[in-house]
Amino acid sequence: MRRRNGFTLVELMVTVVILAILSVVAGISYKKYMRKARTTEAITFLSDIKMKQETYYQTYGQYVDTSASESAHSDSDFHPTVISGGDRKWEISCPQDANSYPGWCALGSRPTGGTTNYQYVTVGWAPEDPEPSNVYIKDPERRWWYAVAHGDLDTASANKSTFILTSEVTEVYYFNENE
Repeated sequence: MRRRNGFTLVELMVTVVILAILSVVAGISYKKYMRKARTTEAITFLSDIKMKQETYYQTYGQYVDTSASESAHSDSDFHPTVISGGDRKWEISCPQDANSYPGWCALGSRPTGGTTNYQYVTVGWAPEDPEPSNVYIKDPERRWWYAVAHGDLDTASANKSTFILTSEVTEVYYFNENE
């Protein structure tokens, strides 16, 4: 009697189940890794804004605004202007765009690599500015600034991941981090 070489149906099905489990685990790990990388992107850029804001204040005695309003921001103030999932090119090139984006050019800050998953805005105190009309600044009597990053990382939901850093705190506040 000769023995046949090959696999039984049960052995093949066990192999397929193991591969399916491994691919699910790999997919979940990849998503987790990508979210952490995107979160790190926002926190790193906000930290860069913080450093540049403080340097600008030491030099000129006021903070930089990238918004159209003196004490708050609106959705139209964020740059890049439209983001709906995925990387977007940071198209500001200073000094050529200094008239169009005076705040960003004065700050001299841009995302690493020139692409971003988020939109950014920063609002800063200048002499004669009114008190900020938002909840980010608790003590408007002190010189202040705040920066906001938000992005739609999960295009399936209406929520946006939002990160906020202010002159009053050392940690970044975040909302809907994982959407």
